[in-house]
Amino acid sequence: MRVLDDFDFTPRRIEQNEELDAVAWAENHGWMVRKMQYIGRKSCPDRLFAGYGHLFLIEMKRKGKTPSRDGKLSAGQKEEFERYAEVGVKVHVFYTAEDTIAFLKDQMPLV
Repeated sequence: MRVLDDFDFTPRRIEQNEELDAVAWAENHGWMVRKMQYIGRKSCPDRLFAGYGHLFLIEMKRKGKTPSRDGKLSAGQKEEFERYAEVGVKVHVFYTAEDTIAFLKDQMPLV
C-alpha cells in the first residue's frame, strides 16, 4: 500500500502531555502545583503554581501546526481572565511545557 504524499507523519503532542511535563518539572524544582476546577462555573484556568513567593494561574493551550491553528481561548475564558485582570491578577497562557518551564525558571531566585 502506498502512503499518500500529503500524509503528515509529524508527531503530535496533546495539550495534556505538555501540561503534565510542565507540572512534573515544576514539582521537581520546588513548586507546588494544583489542578484547578470551579464548582458550578466554566472557564477556570488549568493550574495554580505556587512557589518562591509567587502564585501564578496558568492556562495551557495546544500548539497547532500554524499560528492560526494554535489553541484559542474560548469566549468564556477571555471573559473570566479579564475578570482576573480587573482585580490585578494575570492568567498566563502557554502553548508548550518548554515555555511554561522557562517562565517558572525566570521567577526562581538565582542560586
